[in-house]
Amino acid sequence: MKKHIVLLSLLISAFSAFSQNSLTYKNNALLPGDANTSSEIQYVTPGNSGTNQIWDFSRIKYTGTDNSSRILSTATTKLAGVSEYNILLNEGGYEYYFNLTSEKFEEKGYTLKDLTVVYSDPLLKMKYPFAYGESFTDNWTATALFQNVTKIELSGDYTVTADATGDLILPDRTISKVLRIKTEKNSIEVNVCNSTVAHFLRYLWYAPGYRYPVLVTTVSEFKTTGQEPKITKTAAVNLQQVVVSDAITALPDPQPSINMDIVVNVYPNPFTEKLSYNYFLRKQMPVTINLYDITGKAMNLVMNTQTQQEGIHQGEINPDDYSLTPGIYYLRFTFENKVIVKKIVKM
Repeated sequence: MKKHIVLLSLLISAFSAFSQNSLTYKNNALLPGDANTSSEIQYVTPGNSGTNQIWDFSRIKYTGTDNSSRILSTATTKLAGVSEYNILLNEGGYEYYFNLTSEKFEEKGYTLKDLTVVYSDPLLKMKYPFAYGESFTDNWTATALFQNVTKIELSGDYTVTADATGDLILPDRTISKVLRIKTEKNSIEVNVCNSTVAHFLRYLWYAPGYRYPVLVTTVSEFKTTGQEPKITKTAAVNLQQVVVSDAITALPDPQPSINMDIVVNVYPNPFTEKLSYNYFLRKQMPVTINLYDITGKAMNLVMNTQTQQEGIHQGEINPDDYSLTPGIYYLRFTFENKVIVKKIVKM
């Protein structure tokens, strides 16, 4: 027992027993009375789609700007032409009117200063439940009124895809079994002077225990007749929301954390000739080890699933066996339903 305690004190662990397999009305729908504060960060590339992804955003940079939002059950101002709404969102100067049920989430209209937009065919933003691999496209139409005078007809389509799952690495935490949602909104507006085509591409990372996305990236592109396209890229994190489960899996290296179920260590790191790893199991369980490149793309299977006994297990990685060139890689240890990701550096 003393030997095990000494070994535990030298190892670092990270795990999660929860999985964000799908979005549900109960766990992820807007909740009246909630208020969120998102922190803007410099834009980051969303990364790959698919399963078992690793999104390394450990070096994100905050801009120092925070944005607040409030979720209400009654409107501060009424919007003519909008009916059958039961929830509102105040965010960034906008007031959005939604109809929310246990099966779907529709946008009915919104206001911004002198602009009002009312959907004649509502925009379907989400279906519940919504799991990885699912997708839908909704066509919508709307009328915009500027300063109660200028009328603009709008139409387009909106596509939602649960396109990826994996581990999200942030500066102060690693979150496993995250579900990423990709949304694309296309619109065209026509008025007497010109027409504008817009495209909005957004990625939202939903994590176990968090009701709202913990990370959002957005690319907006506007093309107006006779003008150069305008592209805007933004990103934000929302880590101040209440966590309702043990969703946070670990602090990133070199912050130590001891867990009595599973412990993992990799050394030396950075490495040149070979990398060694070991882990401690307190019970029998299946173990799988995968190797990924810096983009999160799976490279090799270091160890196929094996059922291993309680105790210390160890192994090593020879760079020549995996054609590793100098750079950053990730080792993903899967212990039954627990995941630990280790960033490794080949010199």
